[in-house]
Amino acid sequence: MTFAETEKTELKQRFADSLPKEIVAFLNTDGGTIYIGVNDDGSVCGVTNLDESLKKIADILESQILPDPRQFVELNTKYIEQKHVIEIKVQRGFDLYYIRKYGRSSQGCFIRVGSTSRSMTEQQINLAHNRFLDSKVKITEIASRIKNPTFQYLKLLLTEKGLNVNESTFAENFHLLTSGGQYNRMAELLADKNEVSIKVVRFKGKNKSDGIAIRNEYGEKCLVVAMKQAYDYCADVINETHTSFTNGVRNDKPLFDRDAFREVWFNACLHNNWADGTPPAIYIFTDRMEIISTGGLPANLSKDDFFRGVSKPVNEELARLFIRLDLMEQTGYGIPLVTERYSRSAFEFLDYFLRVTIPFAFEIEGDSAEDNSEELHSKLHSKLHSKLHGEMPKSAQRTFLAIAENPNATIEDLSKNLDISVRTVNYHIALLRGKFIQRVGSDKNGHWEIIKQE
Repeated sequence: MTFAETEKTELKQRFADSLPKEIVAFLNTDGGTIYIGVNDDGSVCGVTNLDESLKKIADILESQILPDPRQFVELNTKYIEQKHVIEIKVQRGFDLYYIRKYGRSSQGCFIRVGSTSRSMTEQQINLAHNRFLDSKVKITEIASRIKNPTFQYLKLLLTEKGLNVNESTFAENFHLLTSGGQYNRMAELLADKNEVSIKVVRFKGKNKSDGIAIRNEYGEKCLVVAMKQAYDYCADVINETHTSFTNGVRNDKPLFDRDAFREVWFNACLHNNWADGTPPAIYIFTDRMEIISTGGLPANLSKDDFFRGVSKPVNEELARLFIRLDLMEQTGYGIPLVTERYSRSAFEFLDYFLRVTIPFAFEIEGDSAEDNSEELHSKLHSKLHSKLHGEMPKSAQRTFLAIAENPNATIEDLSKNLDISVRTVNYHIALLRGKFIQRVGSDKNGHWEIIKQE
């Protein structure tokens, strides 16, 4: 067995007073292993006073570190080269850990940086402490700011999935009430009308300083609907395809991988720190897309577990709803899929945010984005001769135009012509039906008609 100091491994010749600091640092970062009885160069020197050292380590874990870290620490002994070595395996903890004697101060709080343990700054301590507090506050126990919410959008989505909606027990069945019987923050997020606004901002260049080309707001409605609308805009409008021919063979190159983006975006909406209230956002530059969510890495999850696809949702009841609506799966394949397509470097863990960067396969025109948007609105005007475009969900506009041009188009026709899934077409039609379009005749032999706007 060979030893070397790394960000996850600490070597010590003998028991030292600095051991509590090393344990705290691993607890507050991504975990690691401490070996006592190993020289800095990796050679084994052994521990002569084994029983006394084990007793001192047990005392550290029991009385010198807060909160109680013992469930995250495993103490072992190894016999290597006829010498005893103590192995202390530390997992990432569920809280901000510190040396009891010094409290939550720079003298008591440590993190692992490279192969060393360093004191946390006051700002880092405050951010970490607040993050762990927020992670313990469940959105199902925070009272809604909306007193009488309605849930027609959510009920429609559930019904489309074949799920039974019992009006008398709806709020209880879908965990929309606090333990005291009030509507909660989750209910607020899923209500037909709320104050949640998801921003999708398209910039004219590679930096925010280059100016904004388009700023779309998806929100003040059911989170699931707003989330899907933001996805549809990026996946169906922004995601251009470059076509080339090599030796007579057609090659289509999309701007970005739709599946990877879907996983990143839906996970950002699910794992966002909704207790804080700040919604996730999408920033589109000419060479990349950035997805920002608040909360950073979940408090009870290490980076290694995160990249392996281990899922520990911050918002557990919201996760169950997403699964029932087929917005995500329980297999945990999403993050491995993204890292396979774009590598781990796509993820940036900040103190209080998580930023995922999806690089584009080719650079897009930033300055023309505003003009393209106006062109789409103009086309809607010519179809309806009305103010319809100001009210219609942006994500459904392309589907609406396709129906206006070919009222006899089937769901499969629309899916093929627009290069979007049948599920997305059905979702767009659900948004349009009744106000913008109506079906005349049967599904098989009928046709679509545009509803004239006053």
